[in-house]
Amino acid sequence: MKALLQKISEKKLSAEAVLVFSDKRDAGGLTIAESFGVKTVSFSPKQFENFAEYEKNLVNTLNENGVQWVVCAGYMRILRKQMLHCFRNRIVNVHPSLLPSFPGLGAQRQAVEYAVKYSGCTIHFVDDGVDSGPIIMQQTVALEPNETEESLSRKIIQVEHELYWQALDKIFKGFSIEGRKVLFNK
Repeated sequence: MKALLQKISEKKLSAEAVLVFSDKRDAGGLTIAESFGVKTVSFSPKQFENFAEYEKNLVNTLNENGVQWVVCAGYMRILRKQMLHCFRNRIVNVHPSLLPSFPGLGAQRQAVEYAVKYSGCTIHFVDDGVDSGPIIMQQTVALEPNETEESLSRKIIQVEHELYWQALDKIFKGFSIEGRKVLFNK
């Protein structure tokens, strides 16, 4: 998130961050967002009767603040029906593997254990599956013979910081989805 806010402040990414939300009141991202002058909101699913009520409140909060796109950066919950319906093809996520390989948690560990030669990151639209939405962009990183989960994570996050804003820049300029293919406007 900090890398994205930095690209916006440098005018490399033509966007306005109107709100940063976290379901954790002590999330470091909230402090970072405030340092960029971005409004922050935080509430937890535990404050609501059920997850549907939490998500309804989240949708209302986003709409009340004029949010057009939901860009996930460290949000570790699966979004459900209300969010997916209200922000259809406008929720973007980053994942630390070359999807469809190693979806879900622990992708870097899985890549090292499987001894793949290449991993990387994927920027994708969020759908009702886990890391299964249409792929916007991907970039590879090579694994060394002595690669660890930690060293791979460091490599991937460096790539994510560049690829994420570039992917957002492309889709903000216009796109279409045909089947699973994301096509960018010229």
